[in-house]
Parts: sequence; C-alpha cells; structure tokens
Amino acid sequence: MQVKRPNALIYFLVYIFIYPLLKFLFRLKIDRSGYTPPKGPFVVVANHSSFVDFLLVMLSLYPHKMNAVTAKKFFLYSPLHIFLPIMGCIPKTLFDPDVKSIVGVKTVLKRGGNILLFPEGRCACDGVYAGIHRSTGKLIKKLEVPVVSCSIDGAYHCMPFWRKGIKRGRVRVIHSNLFSKEQLQSFSVEQITDALDLKLSRVNDPPPVKPYQTFSSKGLAEGLDNILYWCPKCDSEFKLKSHDCVLWCSSCGNSAGLDKFMKFTLLTPGGIIFSDIHEWYKEQARHESRKLHHDMEPIGEVVSVGLPSEIPGGGMISCGEGFVSLSPDGWRFNGTIKDESVSLFFPINTVPALPIDPNDVFQIYAGGTFYTFTPRDARKCVQYSVLGEAAHWKFVSKPLMTPRRDSGFCD
Repeated sequence: MQVKRPNALIYFLVYIFIYPLLKFLFRLKIDRSGYTPPKGPFVVVANHSSFVDFLLVMLSLYPHKMNAVTAKKFFLYSPLHIFLPIMGCIPKTLFDPDVKSIVGVKTVLKRGGNILLFPEGRCACDGVYAGIHRSTGKLIKKLEVPVVSCSIDGAYHCMPFWRKGIKRGRVRVIHSNLFSKEQLQSFSVEQITDALDLKLSRVNDPPPVKPYQTFSSKGLAEGLDNILYWCPKCDSEFKLKSHDCVLWCSSCGNSAGLDKFMKFTLLTPGGIIFSDIHEWYKEQARHESRKLHHDMEPIGEVVSVGLPSEIPGGGMISCGEGFVSLSPDGWRFNGTIKDESVSLFFPINTVPALPIDPNDVFQIYAGGTFYTFTPRDARKCVQYSVLGEAAHWKFVSKPLMTPRRDSGFCD
C-alpha cells in the first residue's frame, strides 16, 4: 500500500501552535530520563486512554516524525479522510488480521521512517490499561528495529471519550528505550509480548506518594452515565444519572460525588459506591459476567446496522436493521442490510473487544471491514461492550488479548 511521509510543514505548524497549547492546558511534563533516541528507524508503543494521545506522543518526540497506525474508521470521515493520509497514517482494522497495514508499516521502516503503535487497539472506558493483542510481540520481532515505550499519565481524566470538552489538568509523558535491535533478535515472541505488557500496564511501578492529578473545574461527572450504568445498591441498570460533579441512581437515590482527585464520596446515608471510575467499572464487569454461562439464553437487542459509506469522507451509513445477540459461541446478526436478508456470525474467539462510541454505536470488526450497531436505547452500547469482553474471557480457552489488570473480566 502507498503510505506517504508525514507532511513536514503541517507537522511543524502543529508543533509550533498546538504543542504550547497542550503544555498549557495539561501542564504537560515530558520525562526523557530513560530515553536515548535510537539511530535509524524505530517503533514507538504507547498506552491509549484518550483521543489526545496521538498528539501527546507525536509532538513530544519532535523532530522525529511518526507514521501512526490508526483505526480504519477514522479514515471514513471528512476531513480526516484527507488529513490522515497526508500525515502518513496507516489504516488498520481492529482485532482483525490486516496484511495491508503490516505491509504499510514495513514500507515506512524500510525507507527510514518511524512507526507509532497503540497496541491496546482502543480507548478503555475506565482509562485503565486494556491489554494488548498477543500477536503484537510477533510483529515487533519481525520488524527488527528498536522499540521505544511511551507511558501517558493523566490524559484520561482531562479528555475522556465519554464526555465532551477538555478539563485542564496535569499530564505526564514518559519515554523509555524498551528493546534494542539485538535484544529483539535474542528474545522469544513470548518474552517480547510479556515485556510490552508489563511496560504498558506499569504494573511494577511503585504507587504514587500523593495524587498526581487534581481538578478545580466543575462538571467532572458530566457524561459518566455513558459508561457507568449499574447501581450497586438496588442492582438496577440504566437508572444512573449525572450532573455537574454528582452521579446518582434515579431508582433508589444512591448517589456519589466526584472530587478534585477524581475519587467518589458517598452522598446518601446507607448508599453503596466505589472509590473511583475504574473500581465502579470493574464491579460493573463482574455484574455482567454473572449473566454468562454455557447454558445461557442469548442476550440480544433490536439494532440498526451501519457500514462504511462508498463516498470518500461519507463516514458510516445506516443500511439496515435486525436483531443482534450474544451466546457462548459468538455474536449473531439476523436482519436486513441494503434491503437484503442477511445472517452474520462472528465467532467469540475472534471478537476480543467491542469498541464503542458511547451512547451511539458499538463496533464489530471482521473480514476486513466493520459493522456498527445502534440499539434502540443507545445507552446500551457500553453494556454490550462489557458483555462482549467478559464473554471472550469466559468462553475462550486462549484469549486473543493479554489480561486487563485488575479488570473484573479475568477473575
């Protein structure tokens, strides 16, 4: 495939005008104490918790320029369908074998360019490391170039994808040399995958002495009901509401306030809450996992289905409707697409995760394309995402991803 070199002028202008803005908004700190720029082409691997991560990594490594491997869906929308190719981005179908993207990566490295990878494949709803595809180590070993790791702290709370806008906070980007070319030659694929997993999860890092991130702005909880939908007190679903800095259940009144450290505080006597967003999301995952067993009835929903538009920049278009369901062997869709009756099956061992646009769609990638599904109650997108990941871990003997740390899915 044809992959352009990143446009040098645009790269420079973004660095001059956008980078200072990011430094101001996020009080951005760059730690390069463990980093020495490799000689020749290299690969950067980074954790992924917000939509601003691409800019944080690419601009913090300037003047080195990156060809970023990017989810194919972003190439469908205007003006990104023009801008991303100009910047040398490489389209990738998520969680699905994509020979074209690998060829593109090798092409860039062969001509001396650098590659940026986000091996998690999507932003985790709770902002916590989501594991990497186990084939990542095999790819890294075959590329035979040095690898630099990039750890991003704080971006999730500044710009989470479950709410609109940016909150001024504190972000830290840490660069480290992870593998030399010689180490990749001597390490096995499993050793490389394990080392990537440990580095990106930061599971061995010492806990912080004091909270790193603080906020003083209002509206910290706005939109949280797009990803948190289960009340631990009355066990109801989709009764949680958010406003300003409060999350509460409209069924039982259970309520929590979100403080400047992004920690929950109990606001109602006798209520049940969790310490932070991750802990709540983890217990929500356990709640969904309890619904899953080999004798279960399929869990399903009437949905509209979308496919990529044939018009460049046209995005995703609604092209049918039907019933989507989850059972121990996989996902099924029965309905109509482009006025034709269709029956689709996605084996559970090929669908490790369902990326979502909160309160909009959930996505399944298969066969080189992807489908978006919108339930009649679009709030349920996150529920199907949780169920899908939980089902993959419960019913697949060899999951495609490394475990999410302390997630509720892998208990």
